[in-house]
Amino acid sequence: MNNESIVGKIIVQGKLHLESPLIIGSGKDDLADIEVLKDKNGAPYIPGTSVIGVLKHYFEDNFKDNFPETTEDFKYFWGYDNKQEQESIQSSFICHDLNSSNAKIIIRDGIKIDPKSQVAEDKGKYDFEIIEKGAVFDLFWEVTVRQIHKIHNKDTFERIVATIMEPLISGSISIGAKTNNGFGKCKLENVIVAEFDFKNKEDVFKWLKQDFSSVKSSLDKEIYPKKNNDFTIDAKFAMKNSIIIRSYSEKPDMPDSSNITSNGDFVLPGTSLKGAIRNRASKILTTLKAEGAQQRIEDLFGTAGEKEDNDKIKIRKSRVTVEEKVIRNIEPEQQTRIKIDRFTGGTVKSAMFNSMPLWNKEENSESINIIIKIRKFEQWEAGLLLQVMKDLWCEDLAIGGEKNVGRGILKGISAIIKWEDQETHKLKQIELTSNEKGISFSDESTKKDLNRFAKSIPGAV
Repeated sequence: MNNESIVGKIIVQGKLHLESPLIIGSGKDDLADIEVLKDKNGAPYIPGTSVIGVLKHYFEDNFKDNFPETTEDFKYFWGYDNKQEQESIQSSFICHDLNSSNAKIIIRDGIKIDPKSQVAEDKGKYDFEIIEKGAVFDLFWEVTVRQIHKIHNKDTFERIVATIMEPLISGSISIGAKTNNGFGKCKLENVIVAEFDFKNKEDVFKWLKQDFSSVKSSLDKEIYPKKNNDFTIDAKFAMKNSIIIRSYSEKPDMPDSSNITSNGDFVLPGTSLKGAIRNRASKILTTLKAEGAQQRIEDLFGTAGEKEDNDKIKIRKSRVTVEEKVIRNIEPEQQTRIKIDRFTGGTVKSAMFNSMPLWNKEENSESINIIIKIRKFEQWEAGLLLQVMKDLWCEDLAIGGEKNVGRGILKGISAIIKWEDQETHKLKQIELTSNEKGISFSDESTKKDLNRFAKSIPGAV
């Protein structure tokens, strides 16, 4: 038996549930600016390459540097190709394409906002296809164990599989495009694991018949420890009056604009929230005359498709992640409005339109849950995000459309802030609650850390 002989298999199956809309672009733009990838029958699917790419990046970003002694094991698991050294290793990890029987495709509207004027850019409207949340995809992984793996690293393979299963099971990883804007959030359920040892004839027969009857729900392996170098704010807000994140209908019996929905629920899209946060963060740094303010914003929030002076396209992935959340305790109500000529002060002829914003059912009741995370944060970045959240909390930063008539104003109710201390590497947490006197803190000692973050913003006094 040579080193390349297959001596076993590890099989993982499960159901991948979409908890937010998913974008897997096809590169076509016949029906929308971004179209979802579809098979020959027109049904959307998730390519195995997309899943493997996300998992490999997640693993290398969080674990590979912590275990340099097992570098060869990683090469055998993920595959390796070095054209300069003419060395290549076939990956032992296979992920089949993920298909779904209930996936639905809808088109969502988007609009580009001018950061200076805070109004829509001319010809800035675009649309894109998404796979609606609630879809369930069949997941099937196959890990091949060869003789060389059996000798050296079968246990490592099992630990890697257990490690990359964990964020899918906990729902802490996203796939597809625009994941930092809340898309592609998913959760793996109904997991079954089957291991085959080809030294046993019974296992060989079971594999040939694809008999996965002898299964378990996990690999019973300790996952690799992960450093939590994230800064997270999980805040709950009430609406002061109304909000609308506009979606436009082509049906004559529907309002001209209403709030975006996802699987029947009114939602606050991550794109709208993140755009408002980025613009306010940029305004704060500019007001403080922070050195390299624009560069700092790009390093934190990323860039996409912007041209540099040498006419090259610069792309930098954002380290800020927001989640798309359902707006609760609200009631839609249609309003008819007219367009006013700003020069004469009179109405514009034939310019009547109607919109259907969302209104709070009960004053000070929780309507919106905002979750924002900075990966690999620096202290000044945490301080900047806290300043932006303060503006949201204190009704100074509006979200969504029709802000000129008072929509999109939020009132802070409570918040939980978590981060890892960069010196002790211990997880810290503080809870904030709004009351009649202002804000109460659960831990006065940890409150000093928040002040330290705020003072570290470039230009802050």
